[in-house]
Amino acid sequence: MVLHHKQQAENMRKLQSKLTKSRNKGVAVLGVLAIVGVTGMLAYQLVSLQSVSIAHVKLTKNYDQLLAYASGLEELFSARLLQDWFEADDRPFDNYEEDWASSKIEFEISDLEESEFNIRVFDLQSQFNANGLNDPDSLIAGSAFNNLCSEIRLPYDTAPKIQDWIDDDESIQPSGGEDFEYSRYNPPFRTPNQLVADISEFDYFLNLNDEELQFLSDHVVLLPTNQLIVNINTVSEPVLEALLESVDVQEDVRSIVNDDRDYTDVEEIIADYPYMEALRPNLAISSNFFRLEATVYIPNLGRIDFTSEFFRHPDDGEVTVYKRDFGKRHVWEEEFEY
Repeated sequence: MVLHHKQQAENMRKLQSKLTKSRNKGVAVLGVLAIVGVTGMLAYQLVSLQSVSIAHVKLTKNYDQLLAYASGLEELFSARLLQDWFEADDRPFDNYEEDWASSKIEFEISDLEESEFNIRVFDLQSQFNANGLNDPDSLIAGSAFNNLCSEIRLPYDTAPKIQDWIDDDESIQPSGGEDFEYSRYNPPFRTPNQLVADISEFDYFLNLNDEELQFLSDHVVLLPTNQLIVNINTVSEPVLEALLESVDVQEDVRSIVNDDRDYTDVEEIIADYPYMEALRPNLAISSNFFRLEATVYIPNLGRIDFTSEFFRHPDDGEVTVYKRDFGKRHVWEEEFEY
């Protein structure tokens, strides 16, 4: 009997030993599976992050290449403006018949098939410089701006609010606005007391609809000067009419703007149209400020739209880009096919 019990105890110990070894093997297998699973997840994350990084680098590289082509178009336009300045002895005026105003591009990129380059050029002194409202010596800027805005019935307080936005004092123009008024807005803000850099600043203090904003974009510019001087060889009809109305001249200016304008001297146009004498301080035959709108499309790289504004120094012809905008998408008669 004693031997029988000993045998049973020995068998139980062997059985427990086998169960313990089997359990340990199961835990080890689970541990290995867990390690493999975690390692796999980490590997997947690394591969995913690497793919994102590669895509990001590719996009950055493509955009840098597009920026290089955009810079090339700026250089092309700058060269045209400088060449035009060198030819000032023969052609002292600026109009849209000159080479600088051409939308043609003389170069081709032979290794980039189906690439597209579109440009548009504007003489900014063909429009009304709203920063001229801050010219203390100008007697007509305010009334001329109101005349221009009356075509679309902009709010009567548009001009005084722009003037208060620019001037460096706290005196409020009639129907204008200064810090005291704008401090009650939500959120409150202060006037910058400097020239307006972009038309989007008007959103702070003017409630303009899309039509009104488009009208201002078409006929109003914001040059880095408070002088109101227009190029008689390019000035638009609405702007010229507004200027003349400000000096109590009611004339049909279509005979001027529809003609081939190549006036080489302000005296020349005053001789043809004596009523222009009243605008003598605001007239010029050439321009210092220009805008380039351009789109570059390269297959497999993408598309970039940009707007650059240039200043050409009248003394030495040096051309400087003083403003760039990559946020506006341009529309062309023949759109690109992707």
